[in-house]
Amino acid sequence: MIRFTPLAMIACVPHLNTEHPVEPVGEWTAPENSWATSPPPAGLEGEGFDVGDIVVDVRLPDQFDDEVSVWQFFGHLVVLDVSTMWCAPCRELAETTQHTVDTYGDALQYVTVLQEDPDGDPPTTEDLGSWANVYGLSTPVLGDGTYEGTGAAIDNGQYPALLLIDTELHVVERINPPTDAQLVAAIEEHL
Repeated sequence: MIRFTPLAMIACVPHLNTEHPVEPVGEWTAPENSWATSPPPAGLEGEGFDVGDIVVDVRLPDQFDDEVSVWQFFGHLVVLDVSTMWCAPCRELAETTQHTVDTYGDALQYVTVLQEDPDGDPPTTEDLGSWANVYGLSTPVLGDGTYEGTGAAIDNGQYPALLLIDTELHVVERINPPTDAQLVAAIEEHL
């Protein structure tokens, strides 16, 4: 007899409150933070999170409470990992994140966005720092508890959303299933 626990049946089901449209941005300005910055070309316009789109200029606070822009990583291959703290596959992926970062060095920028804390509430700066510390991350961990920046990245209600963004900020792949092995294969293909 197969038994299902209630947790297994609800794991990684989002609790999105609203959907927010992607708003166009004005002229890009670099946020003040300690992460690498390479400005995108003038006039660049974000489109969305679908393959082929120029990713929107997601600007969110990081684990140090500094604003970070995905666009500041122009010129790098970027992994955008949209997760929650309660999602088991998200935690499994986080366990290998730093190894992936160390393997590819300066050729890759990994950005984690947490939309919810373990209770399904918006993550605090302390939650973001805890995630970075627990998984030994040297990369930006951003919070998007309103889903305004990355809500549209979630496809079919599945966490994590794992997007590979090329050096010119085009979404080149949605990694599915979102596993470390699939991510590494996608990175190798696009380096």
